Amino acid sequence: MMVQYLGLKAKAEDCLLFYRMGDFFELFFDDARAAAATLDIALTSRGEHDGRPIPMCGVPVHAAEGYLARLIKAGHRVAIAEQTESPEDAKARGGSKTLVARDIVRFVTAGTLTEDSLLDSWTSNMLVAVAPVGDEYGLAAADISTGYFELVTVAASALEAELARLSASELVVPDGLAQQFIGAIIRPRADFESIVGGDLLKQHFALSTLDAIGAVTRAEQAAAGGLIAYLAHVGQGNMPFLKLPVRREVHAHLLIDQATRDSLEISAANKGARAGSLLAEVDRTITGAGARQLASDLSAPLMDQSIIEARLSLVQWFHDAPLTRDAVRSALRQLPDIARALGRVVAGRGSPRDLGQIRDGLDAARHLRERLGAMADRPVLLDQLLPMLDGHGHMVDILSRALVTSPPTDTAQGGYIAEGYDAALDVLRSAGRDGRQAIAQLEARYRDSTGVAALKIRHNAVLGYFVEVPQNFGEILLSPPFSATFIHRQTMQGAMRFSTAELGDLEIRISSAGDKAIGLELAIFGDLSKRVVDEGEHIRLASDALAVIDVAAALADLAEVQRYVRPVMDQSLNFVVSAGRHPVVEAALKASGLI
Repeated sequence: MMVQYLGLKAKAEDCLLFYRMGDFFELFFDDARAAAATLDIALTSRGEHDGRPIPMCGVPVHAAEGYLARLIKAGHRVAIAEQTESPEDAKARGGSKTLVARDIVRFVTAGTLTEDSLLDSWTSNMLVAVAPVGDEYGLAAADISTGYFELVTVAASALEAELARLSASELVVPDGLAQQFIGAIIRPRADFESIVGGDLLKQHFALSTLDAIGAVTRAEQAAAGGLIAYLAHVGQGNMPFLKLPVRREVHAHLLIDQATRDSLEISAANKGARAGSLLAEVDRTITGAGARQLASDLSAPLMDQSIIEARLSLVQWFHDAPLTRDAVRSALRQLPDIARALGRVVAGRGSPRDLGQIRDGLDAARHLRERLGAMADRPVLLDQLLPMLDGHGHMVDILSRALVTSPPTDTAQGGYIAEGYDAALDVLRSAGRDGRQAIAQLEARYRDSTGVAALKIRHNAVLGYFVEVPQNFGEILLSPPFSATFIHRQTMQGAMRFSTAELGDLEIRISSAGDKAIGLELAIFGDLSKRVVDEGEHIRLASDALAVIDVAAALADLAEVQRYVRPVMDQSLNFVVSAGRHPVVEAALKASGLI
């Protein structure tokens, strides 16, 4: 086993290795010491290596996400090694003592998280790759929990400001730049070749040329190649959902270096907390996607007056229609986080609940489209957004027919595919129900035939189905004529347990139907997930549109509460404040009693 572990640890490199053994992820050697100290769990030992006890600690598989969250927050990265075959397959391959094959199936890192329990729903989680080409730097940034992907080229003088804007959870750079980017993940320089990057972009998005993205620079291609290669490494071949990248022109937004951002307290106050920042003061968004959009907007102030005016017109429209605004915000409050649910499905870590959230979110988007589409004098930006909320009726219909109202997060127990969606599944479920009814009828018959009114048929994971009677009635079943039917299995304190051939046949029938039903549900779930993945881009556009609507309605609500007025903008360098104050300043003045 240690030979297998050490081989996987070499593959994991500087990551902590979660080595699956039954119901636990085990860690050994220095990984165990580090994890035990971070998680405050017991450090034990198992066997010896080079004559010394091997340090070991472990966490239960069912609770692994909580432990992973603490490790990632503490700055660790984790490699997950799972069994890649069953014990039966291992035995057939090499005999009874053959070790079950294991391999690393995923790397869990700060920039590649998708699980809700590991993410802040109100904050984007950016993975950024940096590639120098000549005198420029290419940046490829992605939030794989939502699929957002952008490319930008900057001069060396603007690099710090762009990295400050992106606020990466994880930075990936080519070998040789470790001194320039302290704490970054170092990857092979070959991953950051511009030609390779361009080919990876075309391959990943099934493009014949890069024209669909725009005038992608060599630096951007190099950075994109480094990011995509890193995602393939982390996911061990399972790529996350990435939207077609947006090319951001560096001069389209105001460049703000880290020192200035810290001074302005745009998204974090001087102690690093969100409370007290400009973002915290103005954020009245309803959804996680809206909050992430607002944070992104504030971090990159626009330089194009026409785009600014389009945003302000949408805010003005919601401000002047309070009943519509309240209805929209009420509808948004019921929305699940479609983008992150989609991200998990595409990454192969989705659940029936994620499909249910996509169903409910797209259905709500359609109703919102109908409501807003019926309104008069709509602003241009809203007319651009509304079509993105349409065209999902077929997907909503399929998911509504296929899934129960409130699907679970776990597929192991089944029960998430609705009755009537698949005839074969209904037959299997009926067989299982008929078997359980037959168990109840058999229990009644055994009571009548033995005269033991306290006789019960029970079930557990060890014995399966069994007959149980109080111990003082056990002798009845052990004596003729009943001893020919009832086979003694176990004597407990106060009870005796028996099996029968008839009960065994019923158990096989029930178990077989149940196993086949769960397998069929998994197949249906896989088909539904594929349908969602195929529609991923359109679903993502709907989520984007909802986020922009949420931000506009929230800012309109803020303007009404705080009595803000729409600024009048021109191309001059004059800045005149005729009324109103910066929200942080106003909050401070109110707190001090000055206003």
